Amino acid sequence: MRAALASFAALLALAACQPAPAVGVESDVPGSTWSLERIVLDDGEVRRGQGEQVSFGPEGSLSIASCNLCSGRYALDDSVLTINGPLACTRRACTPGTVELERHLDGTSTLRRDGAYLIIEPDSLAEQILFVPAEP
Repeated sequence: MRAALASFAALLALAACQPAPAVGVESDVPGSTWSLERIVLDDGEVRRGQGEQVSFGPEGSLSIASCNLCSGRYALDDSVLTINGPLACTRRACTPGTVELERHLDGTSTLRRDGAYLIIEPDSLAEQILFVPAEP
């Protein structure tokens, strides 16, 4: 009995030493819609969201609603998001200062959760894109 308790305690101690997984990214993203809260650019400039949204379909479809409307495909492997191929987008003339979310969500990015936030860090850009769950 004592040996079993000691083994269990050792197992718990080892489990506590393991790095925390990317909290719920693979289970939280497919089938969800997120509203842009802010983009922190590489120079420290912060651009606040103004209603832009990204939706991740359960079967790999992607839609972006910002100045332009875009659709495409995505793949998610652990905490790595890959936007597959070019996005099909409308071509509106966006006013200066408008967030064109599709320009930030291209190629490969790292995803992580921090509380309610979904944080996307594009591999090709030194910036953070912070989303909150969209209101139903």
